[in-house]
Amino acid sequence: MGTSNRRTPRSAGPAVLLVLLGLVAAGCGASSTSQGLGYITADGVVEQIEAADRREMPPFEGDTLDGGHFDTDEHARAVLVINVWGSWCPPCREEAPALQRVWEETRDRGVQFIGLNIRDNDAAAVAFEREFDITYPSITTADSAPPPLLTLGSFLPQRAVPSTVIVDRDGRVAARVVGKTTYATLRDLVRDVLADDRP
Repeated sequence: MGTSNRRTPRSAGPAVLLVLLGLVAAGCGASSTSQGLGYITADGVVEQIEAADRREMPPFEGDTLDGGHFDTDEHARAVLVINVWGSWCPPCREEAPALQRVWEETRDRGVQFIGLNIRDNDAAAVAFEREFDITYPSITTADSAPPPLLTLGSFLPQRAVPSTVIVDRDGRVAARVVGKTTYATLRDLVRDVLADDRP
């Protein structure tokens, strides 16, 4: 995992994606800094998926850390950015400002962010959100486990924390980052998905 947020070509097919995800999954916990802790330390492997190869993201819902409720069905026709994170995960802390910045820049263009907080407790997760001024909702650990994470299981390797999935307006997975993302990478991925609607 020596590359840093590299973007594979848009023409890359499913076979390439499987190879990339396999490499990342094999690297989880391999270094002395991440062994046994369940997070990915290097910058992420990035994949963009051609429209013809995209698969539908099944709907999910759950209670959020701010006391609300999130349901993907209520955000039909939005570009959905799903981030898997935990307050215990150092790379999640490193990428948090980038996620918030892209959310602020794109929310008025029909983009909705949702976090999936995993292997955490609500107090620590809320403290994390306050520290990094995160204003988009996150589904609690208690509600992340069955439906949302099972839904993502066909799109991400196990223990892929952090990771980010971008769903297009037709409800299909258009891009993903397995590992830590950056502001420039996430901004460009979201822009590309938004551009799909252009004539």
